[in-house]
Amino acid sequence: MHTKTIVRPQRTVVQVEDRIAVLHVAQVRKPSEVATVGHEQFIRNALKDRMGWPRRESAPEQVVRTAKAMAEMLKARDKDIADKKAKARDEQAAKNAAARQAMIDAGYAVEEADAMLAA
Repeated sequence: MHTKTIVRPQRTVVQVEDRIAVLHVAQVRKPSEVATVGHEQFIRNALKDRMGWPRRESAPEQVVRTAKAMAEMLKARDKDIADKKAKARDEQAAKNAAARQAMIDAGYAVEEADAMLAA
């Protein structure tokens, strides 16, 4: 049984459909995947695949510019998410510290207050 390779004609213009499809795939990547292959490289390779360019060849200039712009957007989104998580973590730590101090002020031993917060 032979497998047939689908050969797409090489295009040099990135179409809106290409951007949308690649962006959807890039948005759902896990942080560990992003750490392995950065957003820009991933997007560039995906666009080249969709446009029929072999990965071993350098990408057309429009693909490079498009990948860079899309990657900047994703990096900004990732930074916003990380900032929100850090802010929530800091707020939770402040609430726990205030609750712990309130328990200690109410007469609980430090160990009791820590045990109550841990539960």
